[in-house]
Amino acid sequence: MISVDISDGVWRNPSQTDSDKKLRVAAVGDISPCKGRRYDELFSAGRETIEKVYGDTLGVLLDKDLSLVNFELPLSNRGEAIIKNGPNLIGDPEVIEGFVVGGFDVAGMANNHILDYGPEALADTIKTVRANGIIPVGAGKDVEDASKPAFLERAGVNVGVIALEENECCNATRTTPGASPYRPGPNCDTIRRTRDECDLLIVFVHGSSELCPFPSPRTVRDFRSFVDAGADVVIGHHAHTIQGMELYRGRPIIYNLGNFIFWSNPETQSPQWWKRMFVRLTVSRSSCESVEVFPFDTDFETGYLRLLNGQAKSDFLANVNRLSEIIADPDLHERFWNCYSARMMSFYMGLLERELVDLKAEDPRQAAADMRNLFQCEAHSEVISTGLDLVRRGLKAGDFGVEDELDRLTE
Repeated sequence: MISVDISDGVWRNPSQTDSDKKLRVAAVGDISPCKGRRYDELFSAGRETIEKVYGDTLGVLLDKDLSLVNFELPLSNRGEAIIKNGPNLIGDPEVIEGFVVGGFDVAGMANNHILDYGPEALADTIKTVRANGIIPVGAGKDVEDASKPAFLERAGVNVGVIALEENECCNATRTTPGASPYRPGPNCDTIRRTRDECDLLIVFVHGSSELCPFPSPRTVRDFRSFVDAGADVVIGHHAHTIQGMELYRGRPIIYNLGNFIFWSNPETQSPQWWKRMFVRLTVSRSSCESVEVFPFDTDFETGYLRLLNGQAKSDFLANVNRLSEIIADPDLHERFWNCYSARMMSFYMGLLERELVDLKAEDPRQAAADMRNLFQCEAHSEVISTGLDLVRRGLKAGDFGVEDELDRLTE
């Protein structure tokens, strides 16, 4: 288990002995300076303003050998919104300056918004990212292209990066562009093939149930299988909140980082949305030397980021450790997951009832996209499947002895 020191946010490997070349890898979650959500203007206002947005996180982000970001939108002046579940996001190409100032080396594009405005906008985004010295990974003209790993050398270490996205409307197919799909069997085959082509292999995954404070049992199983197949580091994002960590077979798994720069109305958004962190790992092919966790918050007046300090930092890190403890105990983890799934059933049943009605409308396309997402996307289908099984067994949320703590974890 990874349990960080709540005074400084660092986990240090007590059995570190290898002499392999080490690399310091920084990773952040979702950045989305999309139109109409505040950061589009801030990321278009010049370097001085952008540096203020990052605040004191910027010095940490730049003190690394390699950094990765989940690039959560297309940047283009072309394209039309596709029919999909959820909002369609897009940004002006000039906001790329915000990513350049952040010093990011690799842009993970395997996510559920990268195709929001169609193939032309996706192609423009890849071109813009490359033109600004950032390496895109996880999206392409078809599934073969989208699934290709990215390779780069930093500090004398050859690094491979594979990016994956749970199965939503933006994924590539055999004949259409989009994101690299999350399919554990084929993904593990890709990992095995890539393993011998690099010194260090990172798997960057967009998935997991939104606003849930821990990964599902399936996510834990799948992320561990990526390590079994040869990944040295597995990092998750998309949940819009943190979800704990673990050391599996000597390899770090960060289940979810939460958002990094992604505006939402603080008055209406869940408190979970604002529980966020980024990490800096010191790793080699044979081991993980340390994991540094950097919790931060946002000044809602300015939109600027700031690292947490003092008691707020200690409390946040203690919460991260508790989430990691839950993951480390399979029985406890199952109880929490069952309680969460049982609670979510009324929400999902309401969605299904609405979509069944809307499917009979004159134009059922949006309803079809919404319902398809419930069945195809793992983050939704696993909750529904678990919840239905609990109903079959006559079990309710209060039957697992963790309701009060789940309330505290989500407040």
